[in-house]
Amino acid sequence: MSLFQARREDGRAEWKVIFDHVLQLGYGDELSYGTIAGLLGTDDRQRAYRAVRECNRHLRGEDSQVARYLGSARGSGYRVLHPGDYSHAALAQRDSAARRITSAVDIMRSAPLDDMTPAQRHWANQVTLHLVDHEVRLMGIEARAGYAEQRIAELERRAGIRHPAVIPGEAEHAEQQP
Repeated sequence: MSLFQARREDGRAEWKVIFDHVLQLGYGDELSYGTIAGLLGTDDRQRAYRAVRECNRHLRGEDSQVARYLGSARGSGYRVLHPGDYSHAALAQRDSAARRITSAVDIMRSAPLDDMTPAQRHWANQVTLHLVDHEVRLMGIEARAGYAEQRIAELERRAGIRHPAVIPGEAEHAEQQP
């Protein structure tokens, strides 16, 4: 089977098979792994996950006229979320993103900067700054200000950024005041 050959005789993509089935479901209805296996004609969970993920991407797309979204029903499959569950699902995605970005920052924090070329070190510091910025935004800067300051101080220390006790030019200005 070639890369671009349809896996199904009807020519539909696997996500479209799930999508078409979900259109028939109501809020709270479950879509079990067994049902997904029957729809796709395979017990391959990875294919099922990909099909559901792509189906959800199309369900929440800007041009979607369908008010449906599949949330995880732990251990059994998925269920069509009730309208009041969307906020919880969105917050769960945010929390997952925060954990993943923190892991990305931790990877960069453990990078062997001393073994890098100056160009690599500069790039690593730029990437780390970018990731820390995202991490702070995801965590909520007000709620995590102390943590954010600690992470930024660590980055500045690693990058060799020093903060002088007195900013040049201010010492002369301070001496001139009565």
